[in-house]
Amino acid sequence: MSEKKVQDVVRPNVVDGIEEYDNPLPPWWVWLFNLTILFGLAYMIWYHVLDKPGLDAELAADRQEIAQKAAMQKPANASADDLAALVKNPARVEEGKGIYAANCAPCHGPAGEGTVGPNLTDKFWKHGGEPDQVLATITDGVPAKGMIAWGPILGQQKIESVLAYVLSLQGSNPPNAKAPEGDAY
Repeated sequence: MSEKKVQDVVRPNVVDGIEEYDNPLPPWWVWLFNLTILFGLAYMIWYHVLDKPGLDAELAADRQEIAQKAAMQKPANASADDLAALVKNPARVEEGKGIYAANCAPCHGPAGEGTVGPNLTDKFWKHGGEPDQVLATITDGVPAKGMIAWGPILGQQKIESVLAYVLSLQGSNPPNAKAPEGDAY
């Protein structure tokens, strides 16, 4: 005995000459609707009744992990002379060149001539031109100007390599260099 499906039955209500069919909803739609209700109930029970960890807890854990990594990558109090000596290490300069090209060149230009960021090839610096000051600028960034803190991302060794490369750019006079900004060092 199969039940005969009723299709295209017109409801008795007519509003402004518009008639309405009284067809049953498609089964796939009813199943999807019921699954949505079950998902909503499970979600509410999981996060609000059982108080299981959610996105806020994951975010807090991620932030704590990043803070721990940043604390481990703090500078080892290298002296300004030690940092300046990095320029004489060709391996560190070459490593810094690659890191610079991948991360710094979009703002400072491929040759350090400055685009959005300042020119890195002249003797003028906006945030200090001593090696330890440049290192601090790279490590902590300049959030007010849009430069992120690279310390937690790259780590101390890579930051020092970038410093070595940036210091090696001094006096290179690339074409189309940006006008000097900041104080002379």
